[in-house]
Amino acid sequence: MRYVSFFFLLMLLFSCNPSAEKKSRKVGKAQSAPYELLVVADKDWLKTSAGQMLVSLVEQPIPGLPQAEPHFRVTYIYPNDFAGTFRTYSNVLVVEIGQKHTKPQMTLDRDVFARPQVVIGLYAPNDQALLSLIQAREKDILAQFNEQEFSRERALLGKTYSDAVLQQARKQFGISIHVPKDIADMKIAKDFLWAAASERDFRQNLCLYSFPLAKISAFETIRDSMLRVNIPGGKEGQWMETDHRTVILDEINDLNSHVAQTENRGARNDKKFPNRLIMRGLWDMRNDAMGGPFVSYLYVDTLRQRCIVAEAFVFAPNQTKRSLIKQMEAALQTVTFEPAK
Repeated sequence: MRYVSFFFLLMLLFSCNPSAEKKSRKVGKAQSAPYELLVVADKDWLKTSAGQMLVSLVEQPIPGLPQAEPHFRVTYIYPNDFAGTFRTYSNVLVVEIGQKHTKPQMTLDRDVFARPQVVIGLYAPNDQALLSLIQAREKDILAQFNEQEFSRERALLGKTYSDAVLQQARKQFGISIHVPKDIADMKIAKDFLWAAASERDFRQNLCLYSFPLAKISAFETIRDSMLRVNIPGGKEGQWMETDHRTVILDEINDLNSHVAQTENRGARNDKKFPNRLIMRGLWDMRNDAMGGPFVSYLYVDTLRQRCIVAEAFVFAPNQTKRSLIKQMEAALQTVTFEPAK
């Protein structure tokens, strides 16, 4: 069952707050901070081997960062405490083990107690069944909570974005993209655009470039050559390059289906959404101490027989980078193709 039944939601609501039986349920605005996750589970059970596997799942580090940073800041509470402000969390994971559950099951529902909100339930008759469920659905769980955060970021970017970058992307590449408003300094070259914000103690950077579709298998090599030419260092013999030891690839074959299920983008269904290849890892400056994380979204434009790469990289020494790179990755997800002229 993909969605939590209405009956179960009412039972969960009433079990957490008996007085709710006499009140109508109202859905208010989610109040949790970005990248926060609430886990509703028996905190004593969390100390068991099965509980520790769950903890490892929700606290696992984000791939492609130079230091270990978890996907979310996690708060754990007992089921009886799930009331009041705890219900305003945007991301909620409910875990329950007991004989009343005849088989392991994962449920998902949205906007149960607040909006926007994702509530995922993991239910099993015993620890072993729950372990099997976690192993089978680990990626799904993280993907749902991460998409909730990306959706929030895209919605904010849709309201406030860099118009200078948007207009240049349309003119140079025939695409639309929304990046943070203060990213406005641009370097324009053949088939390449680099944009950044210069008045901060950290740098979020955007790169856009294109190359023929027939060369897609050489993506990593092309990336290095593009960056070497267009992002040199301050001295001779310095340029930006990929740390190939850290590269992680993730191919998305059905982006249209993904977009159709994503909030805040439904209004763009009249435009063509390409399939994509995601590459993430670390970059560094050859013969220099600079470096940081990057994420690249390669979009396939079959109409024009080309690849469009939207790439973000961050330079933020002595700072955490989760929020910075996540915001930029959400920006990369706003890419749409302009109608062909």
